[in-house]
Amino acid sequence: MNSNAHDCCDCAGKMREGKHDFMARVENEIVVIKDVPALICDTCDEVEYTLEVSREIDVIMKEFFAGRLLAKPLAAGEITFKPQRADSTG
Repeated sequence: MNSNAHDCCDCAGKMREGKHDFMARVENEIVVIKDVPALICDTCDEVEYTLEVSREIDVIMKEFFAGRLLAKPLAAGEITFKPQRADSTG
């Protein structure tokens, strides 16, 4: 990835090179791209992608939705957020 560690935009942590699973929901489909190179905060786990990686994610998504990439089925459950505690605000 060729990026030096820098400060996280969200906290005082340092961004370090690593791998992250990118997940996106498009209408009723969830797509996960595994092991994407990323900068990950060592304190709050904020994730950043370089412009080059972001562009590659866009290409992969377009290829997938055009039917040119096969994806392994992924079991997922969907739950609508509803506070379960009486003291929750909302």
